Amino acid sequence: MTESDGNRPAEIFGFPLANQSVEAQQVRQRHQCPFRNVPCDKKSRLLDVPFGVCSVQVRAGMQVICPHRFDEGGSLAGVPRILEDVATHYFGDTNNIVVFAETRLPNVGNIDFVIVKHRAMRPEIDDFVAVEIQADSTTRTGELVRTVTQLMNKGMVYEKWRTKCYWVIQEYIYANLASRFGLAEGRYRAEDSTRFALYSLLPRGERLALEATRVLSTSVDDLYQAMRNNPGIPTKDAFVQALNHKLQLRLAAVRPPPRNQR
Repeated sequence: MTESDGNRPAEIFGFPLANQSVEAQQVRQRHQCPFRNVPCDKKSRLLDVPFGVCSVQVRAGMQVICPHRFDEGGSLAGVPRILEDVATHYFGDTNNIVVFAETRLPNVGNIDFVIVKHRAMRPEIDDFVAVEIQADSTTRTGELVRTVTQLMNKGMVYEKWRTKCYWVIQEYIYANLASRFGLAEGRYRAEDSTRFALYSLLPRGERLALEATRVLSTSVDDLYQAMRNNPGIPTKDAFVQALNHKLQLRLAAVRPPPRNQR
């Protein structure tokens, strides 16, 4: 693939644009998601057809825009490789694990995945870990604020339970969080309940593949302080100036025209 400073799709139905192999063409003709082996469920806003864009190239970087892109397979049948990575990091191996998707967290929302480690040959839970997927936060402030709010709301539950949750995101999303809210760069503490499993999307042969880069962590207290000290909070003066401008426009629109002077 060639680098580009512009924005363009990086993958269509799981294959880079330059990949014109028989497999790639067949998948595109069927509008298939190769990561789940089902038809793509992302529809275009203009046409009632599958959208098919898994990732985009921005400033020569590959950014995942569809959460299903993280379903890239691993060594265990039917288990995304990212979940294998989390299980290995948390449990030490992938033995005796079962994955549950879209598990309800009462009064908070849904958990994307829960990985359960059970006792050998017995339906008894030995331990579990939660996994959340976050795609396409790019640089939009609103999306980043919602992400931090979710981190705090769910993080309070996991801290109370004394368990862990891994947030699977790309490096650029964490970089945005760190720069916008002052999160610690490069920190990992085993006692933190909120962990970030960071990935990059890189060329691998004729395809792109998710590559695990590092695991970082934070606490609810750190997130609260980051939100409270958010350097992106606008100044009151700037807000008042904007209101003054709107006020001037509003009054000018309703002010009666001056009378003709003789």
